[in-house]
Amino acid sequence: MYQDLITVDSLPPMSATASRLLAMASDPDVEIEALAATIAQDPPLTAKVLGIANSAYYAPRRPVLTVKDAIIRVLGLRMVRNLSLGLALSGPIDSVNCERFDPTRYWILALGTADLAGGLARAATVVDGPDPDAVYLVGLLHNLGELLLVHLRPYEMNQILGELAERPEQDPVEIERAAFGIDRWGAGALLARHWELPAVVGDSIEQMATANSSSDMSPMVYLLSAARCWIEGVVAGGSDPLTVVGVDEAYCENRSASFVEGFAALKTIATSLRN
Repeated sequence: MYQDLITVDSLPPMSATASRLLAMASDPDVEIEALAATIAQDPPLTAKVLGIANSAYYAPRRPVLTVKDAIIRVLGLRMVRNLSLGLALSGPIDSVNCERFDPTRYWILALGTADLAGGLARAATVVDGPDPDAVYLVGLLHNLGELLLVHLRPYEMNQILGELAERPEQDPVEIERAAFGIDRWGAGALLARHWELPAVVGDSIEQMATANSSSDMSPMVYLLSAARCWIEGVVAGGSDPLTVVGVDEAYCENRSASFVEGFAALKTIATSLRN
């Protein structure tokens, strides 16, 4: 059924900015000036990056006025590169016709999962764990499929979201499969491969479909799923400490406490990215 829903013609094109940033994402020697110049050519993207760098979540000591300043003083080159790519990729996908879709929640889960899972990867005690920068990028894009379904079938997704609001115990993945023949994870993986993103992006998003029921998942997907599930609890009002097997317990406790402390600031960032 999904062949009728998702065709090559129906998929949003990758923007020119995203295409340039994607090339930079695979270049380990990309220079700060080149990255800053590419972002600066896209004023809306520049505004979003500067808004995030100046937010209370990162709390810079002085206002950040340029992308280069954001890279050097606050966020770092790799984070700005991945963050900008994620923001640019989501740009052509429109959610305005789906009234019940909550862009703020979408961005909380995207930014929060990226930030938290990337940190968990850095604190992992296992040998040959996933690359934290790759984890951050996949975390930022992991829920892209939900956005795509909202873009392609806004009215049907509006109905599904209404049904989930009334009966939150239902599994949205099962409802999406019944309605469209594909779920958010399959749609996200398909879009990632259509855009020729690094293979780890599509493969990891696809694995998210069975992350809670499969023991045969990659370390990256394990961390992404753990981070997302815990953040969903925070969004719902919970604040229990995070525990993740294979990650230092003290780090998890401190990191989850600081995340809850900064949640209001993260929500402010997410709200600013609604449009």
